[in-house]
Amino acid sequence: MSELIGLAVLLILLSLVVASSFEEENRLKALSVAWVVFLLLTFSTIATEWARMTAVLVNQEDDPHYGLPDLWDGKQVVCLHFPERNVPAGFDDGRHHIDYDGTDFMTDVEWNETGACIGGFSGFENGWDLLDAAINATGDDFAVTTTSYSFGLMIDSIAGVDPSTMAGEFNGAYWSLYHNGALSMVGIADLELDPDSVVTWRVDTW
Repeated sequence: MSELIGLAVLLILLSLVVASSFEEENRLKALSVAWVVFLLLTFSTIATEWARMTAVLVNQEDDPHYGLPDLWDGKQVVCLHFPERNVPAGFDDGRHHIDYDGTDFMTDVEWNETGACIGGFSGFENGWDLLDAAINATGDDFAVTTTSYSFGLMIDSIAGVDPSTMAGEFNGAYWSLYHNGALSMVGIADLELDPDSVVTWRVDTW
């Protein structure tokens, strides 16, 4: 929305400059050319912002993209869900939806988990590469720490949330990996993705 407001202001300023630079008989023609050039240069941004503004959440429960914005249909997504008492600052009001360029454009306050989904990616074949792109897109708000073991890479913390330090009515907690809604049988570094994969991290206990 802020992008569209900025573009509208820029268009108004451009129109004023062009209108004041031409005589009345040439003003309309100059404005028309300026508007066409402006729209051609900004069409992609306008289309993207409009898609974000009009996005609705997918409501088919058997769809891996269930609960995600429909503009991410056919795209790859990473979701990070945090325990209620361990949510990073600014993400405790629901599940935020952040586009591939870092734009936080929608928050689902009715979702039963808090955190964020970062989506709109395409072309990734490996889970770690997709996770890395999602983390980078958010400016490291969800920085990850890992430990390498003989069996693969293990996530220790996300956004500073380390399940091994949590206490409660359980023996232990850990970051668990889900792929398209099902618990992954391989680690993130070995996870082979689909063109529309949804990779989800949440804290599980035993």
